[in-house]
Amino acid sequence: MTDATVDKVAGRSEGKAWSATAAATVGLVFGPSTLLLFLFGVFVEPLSQAFGWSKPAILFAATIISLMIMVISPVQGMLIDRFGARPIVLASCLTFACGLLAMSYIPGNIQVFYFMYALLPVLAVGLWPVSYLRVVSTWFDRRLGLAIGIANGGIGLGAAILPPIITYVIANGSLQWAYVSLAMIVTVIVLPLNALFLHDAPTAKVARPAHDRAAASADFRRFVTTSSFVILAAAFFLLGFVNTGLVTNQISLLIDGGATPQHAALVQSVFGIAVLIGRFLTGVLLDYVSARRLMSLVCLGGAVACVLYALGPTGYVAFACAILIGMVYGAEFDVLSYLIKRYFGLPTFGRIYGSIFAIFQLGAALGATLLPLSRAQFQSYGPGLTLYAAALAVSSVLFLCLGGGRVARETTEEKAALL
Repeated sequence: MTDATVDKVAGRSEGKAWSATAAATVGLVFGPSTLLLFLFGVFVEPLSQAFGWSKPAILFAATIISLMIMVISPVQGMLIDRFGARPIVLASCLTFACGLLAMSYIPGNIQVFYFMYALLPVLAVGLWPVSYLRVVSTWFDRRLGLAIGIANGGIGLGAAILPPIITYVIANGSLQWAYVSLAMIVTVIVLPLNALFLHDAPTAKVARPAHDRAAASADFRRFVTTSSFVILAAAFFLLGFVNTGLVTNQISLLIDGGATPQHAALVQSVFGIAVLIGRFLTGVLLDYVSARRLMSLVCLGGAVACVLYALGPTGYVAFACAILIGMVYGAEFDVLSYLIKRYFGLPTFGRIYGSIFAIFQLGAALGATLLPLSRAQFQSYGPGLTLYAAALAVSSVLFLCLGGGRVARETTEEKAALL
């Protein structure tokens, strides 16, 4: 093969790699992480007005979503390790769109509402981040961090642009039309882009023969007993413990500390921007600095922010806290994807990620009520925030305790083929 031919093949391969990354980014902009979690608050007031449900009763559906994610994450991991991400993603685009469309016909029965919000995460099983991140990981090695950061940035971008758009649709159309619009976006934008561009790299092995699947299952069972997996799982349990509680209570604790609603909302907006920047910046840095040390530093910054919040930050200090916490949110899953590829390789990527993500969601379910409970019991968010700071500090230490070596390595041929 001539040098010119080699260059042409390499260029075509790089183009496909970045096309797959772009498709993954768009998929996460309009994926269930955005549509079911970050958009949930947009629907609370309209649902309350339309059906007369109390806001706490509506918000219980968010807990249901977290619990369902915890259940389906390992299932998603097994499916994509067995069949590859592409067929699971394409099928889930159709089922998720149908589920969103069905929401436009929901009656005024809150039990049906709870059932649908338990069903939607299942219908979207292939659209949670691990599917897209696995595809991206098959294409990259040297620039893996950058690619993961770009793909994962889709969630932050969706969280920034979709709430005002859907709020406008509800205000100028209807609650039902908002759900129809989301279903149309998944069908008209996400499905075609994934069908055209979301492909694993040629070196990725999916739908392996039975003996290879058995070997991968044996590897998975071995990996979950290693110190690397246990430390990662413990660190992400603590991150989950802090995660949901801070997102859902940040505005309340600021107002409780004397901030105006307008100031608190502005701080929340800065937090959202910090998440978006954090995802991309982390992805870039991962290619140049130690992932373990980077995440340890980010967690330490989040712990400092929680301590400052406990003291009742005012003025610009609140913005600094929001940025530090936003960096934790922006970094955590970039780092997780990067470390899983580095430590455990691709054959068990889905199952390892799904298992740790489920543990993360368990922590989120347990930690979500801590700040409201702290406020009710002690008339202050301070004790709960102090416990959050301790959790992040311990997580920071755990990342430093990770070993430097891989548990599994790609073959020489696979590594040579990766970008």
